[in-house]
Amino acid sequence: MPRFFFHVRGAREGLSRDELGLDFPDAQTAYREAVCAARDIRGVFAMRGRHPCDYTIEVANAADELIFSLPFSAAFGRRMHRLTKRFRQ
Repeated sequence: MPRFFFHVRGAREGLSRDELGLDFPDAQTAYREAVCAARDIRGVFAMRGRHPCDYTIEVANAADELIFSLPFSAAFGRRMHRLTKRFRQ
């Protein structure tokens, strides 16, 4: 099963790297997890006085190749955005 790494990039802080990663069957599942993660941790940003829309989750594979980027603002909409066809595996 492929491993995906969920890095968080801030507008001012740079990249916070996920060193452990998570295993998912495909990029579509990793995308859904990224959306849920963004929704779950937005309160953490608020508690620290930061605006979550200034951050992006960058998901990479085990070879450290970027699979997709998810701006936190995209996760806060009413509907989950579909992963574009080029990222489906």
